[in-house]
Amino acid sequence: MLQKTSKQDKSKLELNLKLDFPKGQASLIKKAIQPEINAKHARRSTTSIGIKSTTISVNIKASDASALRASLNGCVSSIILSKNILEV
Repeated sequence: MLQKTSKQDKSKLELNLKLDFPKGQASLIKKAIQPEINAKHARRSTTSIGIKSTTISVNIKASDASALRASLNGCVSSIILSKNILEV
């Protein structure tokens, strides 16, 4: 779901993504991508990640569409890589 946030907020765009995984994989994937999520390399966006049961929730706030897309691509790439490693 993509939505605009309040005008007072520095971030103009927000994306909430929920992904379901087989039992046991969600927590492993979250642990694997957490360092990338916590890295302070993005100046125009912030990303947070949560987990509930078998669902990973990703929240991205960005100042513009390009920053949102870049953050989403990085996060999804990390999730896909982690999932592929678990399936080997």
